Amino acid sequence: AQVAAVVAHLRTAGFTDIEVAPNRLLITANGSAAAVQTAFHTRLAQFTFDNRAVFANTSAAQVPSALGGTVASVLGLQSVVRPRTMLHRGPLRSPANLSPLAGTRATASTVAHSPTDFAKIYDASSISTGSGTKVGIITWGSLTKVITDLKSFTSSAGLPTQTTTTVKTGSSGSYVVDADSDGEWCLDSQTIVGTSGGVSQLYFYTAPNGGNGPTDAGITAAYNRAVSDDIVKVINVSLGEDETASHSSGTQSADDAIFKTAVAQGQTFSVSAGDEGVYESTGGVITDANGNLNTDLSKYSVSEPATSPNVIAVGGTTLSTTSTTTWAGETVWNEGLAYADDYDYTERLWATGGGVSVYETAPSYQTTALGSSTTKRVLPDIGFDAAQVSGAKIIVHGSTEQIGGTSLASPIFVGLWARLESANSNALKFPASSFYATFPGQPTLLHDVTSGNNGYNGYGYKAATGYDRTTGFGSFDTAKLATYISGHSTFAR
Repeated sequence: AQVAAVVAHLRTAGFTDIEVAPNRLLITANGSAAAVQTAFHTRLAQFTFDNRAVFANTSAAQVPSALGGTVASVLGLQSVVRPRTMLHRGPLRSPANLSPLAGTRATASTVAHSPTDFAKIYDASSISTGSGTKVGIITWGSLTKVITDLKSFTSSAGLPTQTTTTVKTGSSGSYVVDADSDGEWCLDSQTIVGTSGGVSQLYFYTAPNGGNGPTDAGITAAYNRAVSDDIVKVINVSLGEDETASHSSGTQSADDAIFKTAVAQGQTFSVSAGDEGVYESTGGVITDANGNLNTDLSKYSVSEPATSPNVIAVGGTTLSTTSTTTWAGETVWNEGLAYADDYDYTERLWATGGGVSVYETAPSYQTTALGSSTTKRVLPDIGFDAAQVSGAKIIVHGSTEQIGGTSLASPIFVGLWARLESANSNALKFPASSFYATFPGQPTLLHDVTSGNNGYNGYGYKAATGYDRTTGFGSFDTAKLATYISGHSTFAR
């Protein structure tokens, strides 16, 4: 009856193409500005922002009081704020905090890796591949070239051809090739397949991106499609945006409801923690085109959806190895400042996201492990390689690029977790509670990251022994964790 009432309200206001998601969490519809004004008592204004033609509602959306307890968010009323990918391409820079690590061998070095190297580096090659587990990736646009590049990668890496399925998640809109974003989807897919050794099926849940690009509403619908289908066990999200903007638009609330359902179903969303250090709200921008500081360095912000307590937020490290594939050490990923892009002389920070949510209450698994003083969700939960200098060699539109970012860290975790899921007949569920209950007392399972910070000029959070707001608990030794799981039947169950 509740869903029917919302559908009736939309139809009366003039909306068409009304669709109810199978899990009844989302209702999508198409409508004119006049229909929006009738249904939600707000006007839509058009203007230019960031060299884009955009629109936004001029006041908060309202619904009839009878629907107040049913409608949690109204999305799609703005195109100003939208998710961005979390990868670092372009000229290489040495991380700001890269220095010899105590206890590492003199031969340790920081070099680029094939995606297949990460299984060896994080000690996963001795356990099952991910061939028994279905994995999803949240994307946008046409993926024809991405899938071609994935086939080239598996062929060159000596891996079986990966079976893929593309699921278009929008009821309307077009799907076009986005050369910039294709680097992200190539990084995600090749890293997951290379780290896992191949998965049962790789699903690309892709949102429409025609016109002015992807929207918050489109990406939220993609999340929900992966959850309502309930086919994939692990889902990678290498996307994010400023938490406050996401909260204001209603996106954060909608995403949380979807991720909560995923947890109840035993699915695990892995989300990049961000590439802007503690300055997500500015896109990491620190100085203007003249080199003048234009950011309040003491004002920190974090990335959504990594803020959700119902996802695994993955931070970034700078990785050192011996002989390319033997782990030798990790520090917090922080490359300092670089130009935002080739055409913009503002400088931005390239560093792992991490910090404290403004809006999300700390989940019980964090307050129990970290203490009652932790009242808001802190992130990330864990961390893996993200530095471009120690990043992955990825095929993008036929050419090999060296790519980093927490968009590398998250799919590394997904590939490793797919192996652990396959080794346990896909019986593992959302692991956050078990991570926080186990890791503080089992340090030998981890590579604790104790050096570096994720800010600029003395600001930001510093690495520390145990949990911290730069890399969480650090990375894990997969074989040791697999052994621990086999001896503890309640872990992630």
